[in-house]
Parts: sequence; structure tokens; C-alpha cells
Amino acid sequence: MEELSERDIRHLFDRLNAELARTGIVGDVYLVGGAVMCLVFEARLTTKHVDAVFRPAREVREAARRVNFGTDWLNDAVKGYLSERGEFHPFLELPNLRVLTAAPEYLLAMKCMAMRIGYEFHDIDDVRFLLRYLNLTELDAALEIIGRYYPVERIPHKTIHALEEMFTGTAPELRDTIPRLTSPA
Repeated sequence: MEELSERDIRHLFDRLNAELARTGIVGDVYLVGGAVMCLVFEARLTTKHVDAVFRPAREVREAARRVNFGTDWLNDAVKGYLSERGEFHPFLELPNLRVLTAAPEYLLAMKCMAMRIGYEFHDIDDVRFLLRYLNLTELDAALEIIGRYYPVERIPHKTIHALEEMFTGTAPELRDTIPRLTSPA
């Protein structure tokens, strides 16, 4: 499947809304990942697919496949990275489709937990963008945000190392920071 631009995604949502209306279904789509980076932040021009969770899951999934001829342009493979404390904001309200997007802090935490490394992935660039967007200049602040959504001890080592590099000069304090975040306040 080719990359999806903001315009492509909006067009697919319009078509999904029409397909849901045709079948009498009202659906909710909770966007995360690259689609949010394209639609909300305009931080990149395209994404490979639209990562989301949706309800009612089976009906929305089937309608999405009919909209784009069987492709998985809308997929819920991201379910394993969701947090019970995740926050979403309304983005698009259509008659049969409501689209919500992950709050910037929640998206940062999810991107840090996934932290796929490689030229084909955008996680590092997305994390850098979100750190700037949230005006985070210290490692402690980034770790505190991740800790709002996920247990700090679950933060992958590769994420800690990547964040250390992003916050030049803060690496020695990191080992002191993690215990402080996990202890009761």
C-alpha cells in the first residue's frame, strides 16, 4: 500500500463515514501513531497506515476494508501499546463517525514505549518532535510523562538510551531518576 497523506486520510474517513451510514452503524476511531503526526501536528507528510482502536471493532474494520478494497489502511495492531490511562481529544465529528486523537503527552509515551529503530520507522523523529512540541528540555520531565501512562520499570532500555542521547548531558542522572519516579510521591 502506498503512503497516506493528510488529504488521503481525511478522504478515507469521509468514505468510512458514508459506509457506516449505509449500514446504519455509528463508529468511534481512536487515532494514535503516524496518522496523528500527519493530521494534528503536520509533523510529517505521510504515514503507511492509520493506527487506531475502533468501536464497534468488527463493524468498523469491515466497513474500512470495503472503503479501500480490502486493504488494512485502518488497523488496530497498536492495541498492545495502549494504556488504561490514555487520553484522547475530539478531532473530527461526522454523522456516523467520530474520530479522536491521542493527547500529545500520551502519544509521546506510546512512541517511547514502541521506539522502533531503523530507517523505515519514524518513532525517533516523532519523539524528537513531540519533545519540542511539549517544550520538554529535561529527561526527568519526559520520564515523568511516560510514567503517567505506563509503569516506569516497563520502559525499554533502548528508549532510555535514545532519550539519553536526545537530552545531551543528562545521561549520568538517569539512574538516579528512575527510582525516584517509581517511589510514592
